[in-house]
Amino acid sequence: MSDGSEELRGASPLEDLETKMQFQGKITEADLNDVRKMIVSKMYWPRLLLANWYGLALILALIWATISGLLGQTKPNWRAVAMIWVVVAGIVLWVVYRAKRSQARELTELNATLPDQVILTNDGVKCDGPNGATGFLPWRTFKGWREGRRVVLLDQCQGNRFVMLPVSQLSEIERQPIRQFLQSHIPPVNQ
Repeated sequence: MSDGSEELRGASPLEDLETKMQFQGKITEADLNDVRKMIVSKMYWPRLLLANWYGLALILALIWATISGLLGQTKPNWRAVAMIWVVVAGIVLWVVYRAKRSQARELTELNATLPDQVILTNDGVKCDGPNGATGFLPWRTFKGWREGRRVVLLDQCQGNRFVMLPVSQLSEIERQPIRQFLQSHIPPVNQ
């Protein structure tokens, strides 16, 4: 005759609980800017300036001509210098306008391809997309993770691919369990 204790010995109710953390898949412009800061090399701007050394040289010559004229060392044609500065300012404004417009279009296109929800489970990362589409990436497909101010990036082993987790709406205390959960599955990436 059994007293029912055998049924309780086999499995703990806690073993059946699976940890799940759910995130919105879509990102904001501020989130995208944070991602850019995280993935762009620290040498990006110096390389860009060196690649465009002729433009940099012309700007430096213009600055030198303006300063030396203001100090009285040379007698520049101020009307021509002013026109050159107007052209330079126009080019800068045009570049900024085009970059902002391009970023807005890029964000719209990116959000169209991102899943609606990203769910972290003990087995891996599950993505739920529009129209019932789903995807799953086991933890072994990730080489590490890194945290920005607004997003957490899960770096995949192959290529420069990653999964974004928007965490801007979470406080520092709410982010701590996410860090612990990720550290238990993949190592953090040294930044």
